[in-house]
Amino acid sequence: MAALWLFGAEQAWAQSRDLAGGSSLVFQVLAMLDAWMPVLLVTWLVMGVLAWRWLPRRQTFVLYGSQRSVGVPLSVAAGCLLVFAMLAWVVVYPEHAGHARLMAADTGAQQWAQDHVSAPMRELLHVLTAAGDVRWLVVMVLLVAGWLALGAQWPALWAWVFFIGLNGLVVRLLKNLLDRARPEVLHEMLTSGASFPSGHTSGAVVVYGLLWLVLRDRLSPGASRVLAWVCGALVVTIALSRILLQAHFASDVLAGALLGLAWCALAAMVLGRADRQN
Repeated sequence: MAALWLFGAEQAWAQSRDLAGGSSLVFQVLAMLDAWMPVLLVTWLVMGVLAWRWLPRRQTFVLYGSQRSVGVPLSVAAGCLLVFAMLAWVVVYPEHAGHARLMAADTGAQQWAQDHVSAPMRELLHVLTAAGDVRWLVVMVLLVAGWLALGAQWPALWAWVFFIGLNGLVVRLLKNLLDRARPEVLHEMLTSGASFPSGHTSGAVVVYGLLWLVLRDRLSPGASRVLAWVCGALVVTIALSRILLQAHFASDVLAGALLGLAWCALAAMVLGRADRQN
């Protein structure tokens, strides 16, 4: 962080003041780091690999694969990433045959929200969408990370921190690369970054999905089911709120959900391995 500040903070901070919502400290910090996202992502991956090597009672991936099939989580992750790549291709390239149809679907969803979402409903949606806000998610991440550290649940802590951090860096990098404009009607919402993919949606899927994955074997079956329904309802509510508030196009939200599901599938594979070791 000190090196990033010395090399580019002044220019990036000045650029961040031009952002919608640039008065927010969170948005200013994100804008300051935008130019460094590729470096930060590579650093995060290297640090994650090094941390994984030193986890207690680690075993090789080959041995893990021989003990339990990894086909389902890997297939889910690969399928989500493949569909995401296809969706991004259609969004970015107007020459693609499906681009016009996708834009029509996005416009239709926007128009429906414009016609049917009243002002009181919009106020309620502002409250609900805050459950996927980066500031609230950071607080939850820190609290759960502290609880896992106190319980010496190192594999679960690694999965929790690594995949949530990976999602944040990848989403921000993709926003910078694809640079899709936000919907024009934002109803005075504070936003940061481009529109594709939806960071609120991907963050909600990863954080609430991992929350259930981390806690499900530490709760009774009934409590685990309740937690699953609560987390699922929160994710769906946050995703829909981004469309109804017209902060994102529907395809942005779908893309964010696909990314989040991919990371959750990989995390489920890791946590399944750790549970067997314990």
